[in-house]
Amino acid sequence: MINGSTDVQSLALQFMQADRASQDQFFAQRQNAYQTQLKAYQALTGKINELHSTIDALADKNSLEAYSVTQSAEGYADITASGNAASGQYQINIDQLATAHQVALDFASETDPVATSGQLTLGLGGDTFNIDMAGLGAGADLTDLRDAINAHADNPGVQASIVRTGGAVKLMLTSEETGAANVVSMTTSGDPAMADIQTAIDNHTELSQAQDARIYLGANQSLELTSASNSFDNAIDGLTIDLKKTHAAAGDVLTFTVGQDGEATREQLQTLVDGYNAIVDTVNQKGVTGDSTARMLVQQLRRELSGSGISGLGLEFNMSGKLTLESGRLDDALAANPDALTETFGGDTGLLAKLDARLETFTKGDDSLLKSSSNAVQSSLDQLQDRMDRFDLRMEQTYNRYVNQFSQMQSLVMQMQQTAGLF
Repeated sequence: MINGSTDVQSLALQFMQADRASQDQFFAQRQNAYQTQLKAYQALTGKINELHSTIDALADKNSLEAYSVTQSAEGYADITASGNAASGQYQINIDQLATAHQVALDFASETDPVATSGQLTLGLGGDTFNIDMAGLGAGADLTDLRDAINAHADNPGVQASIVRTGGAVKLMLTSEETGAANVVSMTTSGDPAMADIQTAIDNHTELSQAQDARIYLGANQSLELTSASNSFDNAIDGLTIDLKKTHAAAGDVLTFTVGQDGEATREQLQTLVDGYNAIVDTVNQKGVTGDSTARMLVQQLRRELSGSGISGLGLEFNMSGKLTLESGRLDDALAANPDALTETFGGDTGLLAKLDARLETFTKGDDSLLKSSSNAVQSSLDQLQDRMDRFDLRMEQTYNRYVNQFSQMQSLVMQMQQTAGLF
């Protein structure tokens, strides 16, 4: 009952809250449903992108079959095999390693002034660049010349450094790249002021030759292979050979065997299985269950997988709709046909390409299916927020009306009490 001591604002607030309680509950339920659905779409998009990355990684290997390399001795080379390597045994003799050209020029002191006129021309292979000595400035010394060489914009890869040993000072020039073609060359313009530098060039010491790596392939070492670096990448199909040291004698060989790595192959295929199953798990979560776009995604992916003959490779669906991998059947299939996975999954028309294309329809571009579905939910959430804002405004008006009504009632009660007091 309203009297003179009633807090009409608090009373009005209680009445207004009672009026809006059911509508607030409805708004909260709808808002939570939309937000849950948006989060689910975001989670699903994340799982699709992860499967995209898995497919790209498997496709980059050119084959799902992994290969291992077993060597007869360690320390001579690091050898790895990719999917298009041919299984078998190989023998190589490592005759020489690739080295970078390196020369040293003798100078009296690193602080004595160098020439302030003339030109020093340095080269690497067929590329040259010129150092204008006048540009070094008055009083320039050997350290300034070193810095000018290293900082020159046209330097093709000649690294200059100063070596101090036993009172002697040397300007060391080193090719940044190994290989017989990368020879450091040095000439001057013949200016008399360049006499000291020309003398150093004429009497330079070669610290390391520019040479290619060289190996001989085969038991009789009849095939010579060379490389400007110590890495032979795909000189033999599917093999990368990184040389570490040479053999002591011409007849010595490193024997290595290339074969399929069943465990690694299963691990690679399992990444695809896990990626698909992660999508299935996400679709089964609250917020996506029953969603037509999510159901379509799983249905299309399963259709591609089911129609590709993967059961013969040990892949099949369980009662939960998830993929499983039976290792024994996979091993048997690869034993019968080592290229079975590549034939099924590889190439522009293989399963990996088909799965990738399916995934792109759901996530690539603003018109993709998941993006469109997310936009529709976000639009509904925005409309709901507009309704909530308008409802808040009405409830504020309702609150003000209650305050006005209760205030009038309070004034009337107080007047009646005053009148009763007169009697």
